[in-house]
Amino acid sequence: MNHPDQPTRPPARYLWVLLAYTALTLLMLAPLLPHFGNSVAGGSVARNDAWQNIWNIWWIQHALATFQNPFQTPLLYYPEGADLHLQTLNISNGILAAPITWLFGPIAGFNSMVVLAFALAGLGGYALALRVSGNPLAAFVGGLALTFSPFHMTKLWDGQLEMIALQWLPLYVLFLVRAVEDLRRRDALLAGVFLALIGYTSWYYFLFFAIFSALFAIIWLAFPPQPPPQVRMRYSASLRMLVQLILAGTTGVLLILPILLPALRNVSGGEGDVADMFGYLKIIHSADLGDFWLPSGLHPLWGQAVTRYAEQIHPYIAAWNISLGYITVALALAAFVFSRRLAWRWALIACVGIVLALGPLLQIGGLQTNIPLPYALLALVPGVAIANRPSHFVVITVVLLAPLVALGMGALLERLPSKRRVFASLIVGGLLIIEFAPPNWPIFQSQPDRYYRLIANSGGAVIDLPPRSESSIPLVAQMVHGLPIMGGYVSRTPGYPFGETAPIVRDLWAMAEGEHVLIPSGPDDELAVLNGYGLRHVIIHWQTLTVAQRQQLQQVLAIALPGVAPSYEDEELTAYVVPPTVIRPFAYFRGGWYGEEREGQRRWRWMGERAEVVIINPTSQPIDVRLKLTAQSYAGQKSVELQFRGGKAGHWDVQPGDTTISMRLLVPPGESSLWLNAPVTEEQSRSRRPLSIVMVAAELR
Repeated sequence: MNHPDQPTRPPARYLWVLLAYTALTLLMLAPLLPHFGNSVAGGSVARNDAWQNIWNIWWIQHALATFQNPFQTPLLYYPEGADLHLQTLNISNGILAAPITWLFGPIAGFNSMVVLAFALAGLGGYALALRVSGNPLAAFVGGLALTFSPFHMTKLWDGQLEMIALQWLPLYVLFLVRAVEDLRRRDALLAGVFLALIGYTSWYYFLFFAIFSALFAIIWLAFPPQPPPQVRMRYSASLRMLVQLILAGTTGVLLILPILLPALRNVSGGEGDVADMFGYLKIIHSADLGDFWLPSGLHPLWGQAVTRYAEQIHPYIAAWNISLGYITVALALAAFVFSRRLAWRWALIACVGIVLALGPLLQIGGLQTNIPLPYALLALVPGVAIANRPSHFVVITVVLLAPLVALGMGALLERLPSKRRVFASLIVGGLLIIEFAPPNWPIFQSQPDRYYRLIANSGGAVIDLPPRSESSIPLVAQMVHGLPIMGGYVSRTPGYPFGETAPIVRDLWAMAEGEHVLIPSGPDDELAVLNGYGLRHVIIHWQTLTVAQRQQLQQVLAIALPGVAPSYEDEELTAYVVPPTVIRPFAYFRGGWYGEEREGQRRWRWMGERAEVVIINPTSQPIDVRLKLTAQSYAGQKSVELQFRGGKAGHWDVQPGDTTISMRLLVPPGESSLWLNAPVTEEQSRSRRPLSIVMVAAELR
């Protein structure tokens, strides 16, 4: 296999290149440097997403220090916790930042990873471009085109650290090329390592470069860079290349498998069909054909004008800035003209990246043409349908432009006298930096209310109202108080049965009084429930609520916290501390019951064929409880079969009049279910509900 003759590349050269890219990155972020440990640079999206990524940095360091599984946090969506395998956790950044986070805090850890990502992405782009072109000066320009590309800059503008970390992508491509062209097993293994690092950083990038790998394999196997003259040798070379590709892919998959399998289990089975490929999210997050050719919308001179135009085409999203750059495209075209033999494979895959970024339907200038595109075929690949950002496929193009730029630049430098090549490289590199000039970075920090410091590590869980599943504000507060919280901000919001069904809690979480489901068990039932669930702090941000929401929440507070006065108030929030009570079991009606009906002081609820009574034992030991139920049957006697914790617990013959049963149950710690099963009769009314019995009274002792 051939590649351009390359001069000796001592490690010192790479060190100087890395220092150069680091210096340029620090210059780009100069306004942030005085505030490196307490502030973030970025736009409006970063005010939310950057803090989510800072929380990721904080949580990973905390998990490592306390020997917890970083992919399963008990601090969000209390008490169930949150599975982070499919989230934008980017654990590679968290691990790399852990020492800095421990010493200087998560904001410094985040900013350090930003600098590292830009410097290493430049170095990776340089190494890949040098491999392909053999020209160090041209390769440096190729690294510039990658690391300071509008796409990369936009990810920083949006504060999305998992996508800022581009560095593993060019390094993976580099070692994949070396693996198939030099046929060294070490390079194939390293390619697999970098593929796994991509997955441990971003599932989007892992998916994109898995597709890149398939295209790369097809093209390089079908068209080796310099096929040997004899057929037998060509087949032998192709077979050895195939072995290297399999070794690289197998290594990467095996290394990523510990998180890949749990992530795949979290993928909904209904998200992989063709119809979903034409869904609303995919359409609005697809690139418009003109997006690639716009100037950068972040440029300090013309960025605002470009942004105003682009927002007319993409009124609902911020991630439209995927400009390729005019100088970059010009050099790539020069590569295709003057170095076609080396450039065409890279150019072909780069064009595929552009086509996939267009999404399932072609859009031109904001007009949806309804012309289907190859992206829809990805529905045939299991799990791909969860990727709702087709435009991000452009990252393949951005990475592959590094070698193309180097080839084009190298071809131009060869036509100049040797004495002018350095000067020409500086001129082109300078023009590239000018075209990709960074914006005037807004610098901002988040200032959580001082109350969160007062409750730091005080025990119990926090209910922060209103619920904000799309806001990082609760995460910022949690990094101060360190307590588990209800809800949280993650990239894929999970189901939350606790917040939807738990008595008293669900009313607080909904900020509205729901139907009464709690079975009486003694004095202060509501406080007993909150204490039983370990909820200690109720914090309300009144200024974020409407007048109607305030009135509803005040009614809920009167029920959930009867007679409890606020423990703290300021202009930002009001906080309540749940008074301690005796921890005791409690029970409530959950599934299978019709809504509660009332008449004066009487309350009752009808049951269908099967219904559930949940008993919670919040202690650490089994407790003997007595559950007393009074019911009436509908249309004659009903025989109710009772099941407790999956086993038979007897029968209850319910008569048309009041019929009472008293059961003694040994309830283990945690949640237990008592199921009632009974034959039904269609209701003789307009609703025609299937009814069995009606529960008129219940009591737990």
